[in-house]
Amino acid sequence: MPTPCNTGADTESNRERNDIGLTPYPHLPLWAKVAIERLDAASELRTQRQLDEFLDAYAKTYGASVDEDTRASARHICRHRFAGTYTEPDTPEEIPSGTLRLVKLAREGALSAGDRVATRRLGECEVTRIHTPYSIEVHATASGQHYLLSGLYFGADARVISTPATVRESDRGS
Repeated sequence: MPTPCNTGADTESNRERNDIGLTPYPHLPLWAKVAIERLDAASELRTQRQLDEFLDAYAKTYGASVDEDTRASARHICRHRFAGTYTEPDTPEEIPSGTLRLVKLAREGALSAGDRVATRRLGECEVTRIHTPYSIEVHATASGQHYLLSGLYFGADARVISTPATVRESDRGS
């Protein structure tokens, strides 16, 4: 019985997984090869961020711009050529819809003002106030807006405990 072909989208990860659609090193533009060789010469520079900076700078020198296929091919080559020393940024784990992720708590097991949480829509937020065991007020880091998150469920034994208000360093006057 024949196996079904992959009908998924032609994403960068699919192309890299199968080495399909990636430009081999000999066919890359000279400026892309120079960027890869620059990383080869200095192991402390072997990061995706540095590769991207070199690609952009060298392409600009040649009066070109970096297309996504060339960038993906250069990253793929570096990933394999410098397997133990090339680093890429961590890809954040996707937050499921309707989920509140606890990012940083001042005290384990207790959510309080100043703690950091994240949601899919708002991204990372700072807890500004806990209204009830089912609702909290947060300050979205990206937008600077305040939001009331309600309908939360922290468990049957969750309760709100009054604590002395703490003044953040940014809220203090001179």
